[in-house]
Amino acid sequence: MNRILLAVFLIVFLWSITPLASSNAYLEANCYTTFYVKSGDTVWGVATHYVTARDDIRDLTQAIKQLNGLNNNAHIYPGQVLKVPVK
Repeated sequence: MNRILLAVFLIVFLWSITPLASSNAYLEANCYTTFYVKSGDTVWGVATHYVTARDDIRDLTQAIKQLNGLNNNAHIYPGQVLKVPVK
């Protein structure tokens, strides 16, 4: 009985998070550009160079963080090279 409940919980959990992962078109991009970080740059600032008026900049910032292995603080440093997805 416990195994069945655990399996059901796992299926519901995975089903509930799947739309979140697939709703960000930037994470599905297969084209990338390279951005060289300068002093004062932020992930948000980098994203402003590539996002369009129709897109949510938060999706691009999340994709940049994920693609470059950055944590939620997303500290970037001068000289760092970032991979930026392009739709």
